[in-house]
Order: sequence, then C-alpha cells, then structure tokens
Amino acid sequence: MVTLNLDKIFNPKSITVVGASDEEGTVGYALMKNFTTLGFSCKVYPVNIRKTEIHGKT
Repeated sequence: MVTLNLDKIFNPKSITVVGASDEEGTVGYALMKNFTTLGFSCKVYPVNIRKTEIHGKT
C-alpha cells in the first residue's frame, strides 16, 4: 500500500511549475526546459503572473 502512495509522487500525471519563465538563466526557465525536453510523459502547466504561455504551454 505504501508503494501506491509513492507512485503518485514519482510518476505524476501532471506537474505545475510555479514561477515558470522563458528568460534564460532563471530557475523557472531551467525547470520548464527540462520538463518539456527531457521526455516527461506528464502534462506540464506553467504558472507566471506576467505571461499566459511559456515554452509553448499555456
């Protein structure tokens, strides 16, 4: 039963990146780039108060 709970943490269906950015050199940029280019199969939702789309994700 413990394994089922950990499976949701290590194999999520979606991820939200708060502070996502499209400005190189920021942590938000690095996270979004890694999640979108390294083959993660989950949905990625960027959250940024100034922009509605980052790295092609809304």
